[in-house]
Amino acid sequence: MAQGAPEPRGGPAIDAQDLLARAAAAAARDRALGEATTRDLAIPESLRLDERTRSAMLITLEQIVSAIEGSLRRAVAPEGFPGIGPALPLLHAAGLAADRALVDELLAQIRLEQLASGLPHRAAEHPARPSLINRLAEHPAPELSGAARALLVAESRARSPEAGRWMLPLTLHHRLLWWVASAMREQAGTLAGVALDAALCAAVAAECALAEQAMEHQVEAAALRLAAAIAPEPRERARVLLEALRDRHVPLFLAMLARSGGVTFADARGLLLDPGAERLLLVLHALDVPRQAIAELCFLLSDADPRRDLAALADAIDMLAALDIAEARAVLAELRLPPDYRAARAALRGVRAR
Repeated sequence: MAQGAPEPRGGPAIDAQDLLARAAAAAARDRALGEATTRDLAIPESLRLDERTRSAMLITLEQIVSAIEGSLRRAVAPEGFPGIGPALPLLHAAGLAADRALVDELLAQIRLEQLASGLPHRAAEHPARPSLINRLAEHPAPELSGAARALLVAESRARSPEAGRWMLPLTLHHRLLWWVASAMREQAGTLAGVALDAALCAAVAAECALAEQAMEHQVEAAALRLAAAIAPEPRERARVLLEALRDRHVPLFLAMLARSGGVTFADARGLLLDPGAERLLLVLHALDVPRQAIAELCFLLSDADPRRDLAALADAIDMLAALDIAEARAVLAELRLPPDYRAARAALRGVRAR
């Protein structure tokens, strides 16, 4: 008697092809696990993320993707579409969630939040005095008060549930929109056709347009406008930078640093987040910030970030006295070059060094 497929024992029946497919999938999982384990073991301890930072990055990514997915879903099919589940698992499976630019941005955002939360509360010289931004919000000059209030509104908006849609720079935001839309379409499979493709593309285009409008009202743009309105004299730079950091107003500090140095907000953020702070010291020195003010800034940062070595920073600050300011200004001049040019130069230097 010919043997057929075995009788199911309480579960769905499988045939020989199903069994072979499952075996192949198990082998692929084993290979993937081995490769992931090898990569994990190769990471030096000094470069390994702590669990708090890693969890915060995953949560932030989930919030951003969920917010984007929700907006696209509402635009395409408010009543829901069968077969479309969460997009993030598919993005992880495809490796898109490990995109270098996306990971760098998420890590910088989390590090910045951690730094801000670690700064002392009310570290001002006069604790009873209103913060810098609150004083500016009441300033008689409308360009100053308006810009300060706009920053306060932007910061409040950034804490809203909808903020996840606008947490990334435009280029990354557009890229993630297309990824999420593609993940939604992939899950719909044969249940949908060209009509869903067209609807998703139209929804992404609309979201891109909204994102471009929203960027003008985000924290970074508002902080840069306030920094331009303050426009302190060179001799006042140190006071404003210190007061912004004492008040835990990191976006304003970054905007003031970016505007004073003629660099991008992202580059200013990179200077601030570098735990060694060597480049930050050189840029502040190039901007003629007094060494006493540099030391106080570094003390505040070391107090907020346990990764920083205060003794090493103190030694580096002492060395500034022996450094020709022209060398510090050369570091700042390089930072003023277009980011894409600097990235290309770094890549080519890496090739030549092999």
